[in-house]
Amino acid sequence: MQGSILHVASLLVLSIVATLTIAVLCNLFRHLININASTWPSITKESVLRLLGDIPTTVILDSAVAVDALVRRADDFSDRPPGGGATAIISDCRLQIITTVPYGPHWVALRRNLSSEAFHPVRGLARAAPHRARALAGLVDDIATRSAAVPVRECLYAALFALNAATCFGDGVDGERVEAMRAAQQEFFRLLPSFSVFATFRKVARLLYRDRWKQLVHCRRRQEEMYLPLIRACQERRRTTRGTTTTTTVSYVDTLLDLEVPDEEATNPQGRRKLSDGEMVGLVSEYLGASTGTVLALLEWTLANLVLRPDIQRRLRGEVEAAGGEACAYLRAVVMESLRRHPPIPSVQRHMRRDVVVGSTPAPRGTLVNFSLEEIGRDDKIWTSPEEFIPDRFMPGGEGEGVRLTIGSKEAAKVMMMPFGAGRRICPGMGYAMLHIEFFLANLVTSFEWHQVKGQAVDLKPDHGFFTTMSNPLRARVVRRAPVS
Repeated sequence: MQGSILHVASLLVLSIVATLTIAVLCNLFRHLININASTWPSITKESVLRLLGDIPTTVILDSAVAVDALVRRADDFSDRPPGGGATAIISDCRLQIITTVPYGPHWVALRRNLSSEAFHPVRGLARAAPHRARALAGLVDDIATRSAAVPVRECLYAALFALNAATCFGDGVDGERVEAMRAAQQEFFRLLPSFSVFATFRKVARLLYRDRWKQLVHCRRRQEEMYLPLIRACQERRRTTRGTTTTTTVSYVDTLLDLEVPDEEATNPQGRRKLSDGEMVGLVSEYLGASTGTVLALLEWTLANLVLRPDIQRRLRGEVEAAGGEACAYLRAVVMESLRRHPPIPSVQRHMRRDVVVGSTPAPRGTLVNFSLEEIGRDDKIWTSPEEFIPDRFMPGGEGEGVRLTIGSKEAAKVMMMPFGAGRRICPGMGYAMLHIEFFLANLVTSFEWHQVKGQAVDLKPDHGFFTTMSNPLRARVVRRAPVS
């Protein structure tokens, strides 16, 4: 008995010593990290993690090399970096979303569900027309009440998030709840880049970044508290209407409730399973964040350039009105030029599962290959005056005439831009984004004249977060225009 007590006591002492040792090491790391920069300028928290084993990265700036890798050699370049999303981090990579799941049957199931339903031209985009109309009406009213100095990003975010919440959960989500979700999702995406330290060396990172880890856990819990009740409401609605003639609008959550993915733990290789609550929450967050953030970023950049170029704005307004408010060639040219100069995602990364060569550069297994979409669209060997905003380059006779956003394996060696990526993992929401960007832009330039606020210069300096946004959000003075009869 006495020996057992001594054994337990010794284990307790060892546990306390181990805990104290970890605490001392963490404090030592913090001490080193907080040394005056002039004394030891190279020490940062990130550099401490790199000392434990850095991930080699190769950056690709050449469009021909990018197309060869992403399109023609897609078998080697279809995996995103593992564990990069909040869902994967929180679950230690047991749960995945479309952005992070490795290429394979699971990815195919998630991607096909999104592309064939929510982002399908008829089943998704056409069905969402009433939601778009309501979002536009709310946006125009919101802007009209703040004509002195409109906080453009704030107004756009509220309208776009409300639209995407409706297509995600269906009708009936009250405005107060939508606003709470919007604020939480906006904060989550603001913090998301800082959570990347947990993608590798999770245990060490959690010790070094305890406050940041608490932020991540808090954000995730808030998402569960907000999204799970709405998912349950969709389940209940489906249960009560099953077998009736009632027709309900199919939402993204409806498709997720129907979806089955490969069951990796099943003894039967063909086994399938339903999505877990954790996966559903992650996929809903991904949908709301990506579908809102991409369109928001590009609309703000485009309006900023139109404020700086009143001549382009006037021409665009005239062309849209001449087309009866519908899409026209010059509208597409303005959007394409904005995509070239300000791709919402500045780069895409691929994780190498085996040794490869990219261009003439060896990329061993485990390497991250970073394809710079921003630099490819601003290559001065391809584009004349690439830093200038010139929509005419995409009109007939211009150097960008005929440029396509989808890139096939037989494309010419020099692809001029790829703002949505390329290959198997090209952004599945490209059609969704283009429709909404053109729809909202056409209506915003015909509903208002957009001008600089006196004393507030438009600053095109970028902020490379999860999306590339304006570092200083656009504020504009607007003048309401009378409807064209």
